[in-house]
Amino acid sequence: MSRRRGEFEHRTSIFEGAFRAWSHLGGLDPADLENKTAAELDPLTNPLKDDLRLLNGKGVKGNSAENKEAAGGSGDDGGGNGVNEEGQDGGSNSAATPGVFSGKRREYPYEPLPRTGLSHPFVQAILSPWLGADADQYTIQLGLTTLRTWWQHRRKGESGSAVAALGTDKMRGVVEGYTRHFFNLAHCLVTNDKEQPPRTLNNKMREVEKLRTKRNKKRAREETGKLAELDLNATLAHTVGGPSETVPPVEEPNLTPLERLHAAQRRQLADRQFAESEGSNSNDEAKYYCFETPMMQMYFSV
Repeated sequence: MSRRRGEFEHRTSIFEGAFRAWSHLGGLDPADLENKTAAELDPLTNPLKDDLRLLNGKGVKGNSAENKEAAGGSGDDGGGNGVNEEGQDGGSNSAATPGVFSGKRREYPYEPLPRTGLSHPFVQAILSPWLGADADQYTIQLGLTTLRTWWQHRRKGESGSAVAALGTDKMRGVVEGYTRHFFNLAHCLVTNDKEQPPRTLNNKMREVEKLRTKRNKKRAREETGKLAELDLNATLAHTVGGPSETVPPVEEPNLTPLERLHAAQRRQLADRQFAESEGSNSNDEAKYYCFETPMMQMYFSV
């Protein structure tokens, strides 16, 4: 019995730490994920104060009668299929009141496991310390099924048996250690390896990418319009009948140094083409008058 109890505590502490880490990562802002380190986003020292998932009533099931009945059937299976019940630490983790903290126990909104399953390194990292390195394929698949079932039941809150088993000072420290470990791992996988993030964070990152793409397209259109305007100024300066200095160039304070260089090169090219065309016309006129003037004199002398 003691061995089974120790196995239950070991497995549940791993699952609970992974659940809290994945939940905390899902509630982060994409900007913080890009600009802050994992230590600055640590779920233990920097918890989320205003979690929209809790404020909107999503991510954690309410303290309904159905959940209370489901909590009564949770035993040593570690499923956690019910709302939180008061454990040895005297806390409660029900979601009746929105907010990050309820009583002495912190609420962690639900974030689904990665759909890729064992292909995702985070799922592999959860099963490895529980099953061990010598687990065969059948044991791994069974462990994945157990993890998914526990994860779905954890959406309703911690079970009474889990709260009792993890409520001691020793087990609270173990869960916190797993929470920090799994958060650092998940943070590295998402930021460095570009693995699939939690669903809520993934939706935020998509919105940020859409806005970024829209701004880049707008900036490209504005730069194209500026370059087209510079080309038009150079063309007008050539067709008006004088070099580009006769038509003052439009000052564009927002142009980059490279764009100013391109504009100056266009004006120089326009001036050179105009000078060459003027020199060619003057030579043709001189030849014409040198050839025609004697004939005209002979014609008028007759």
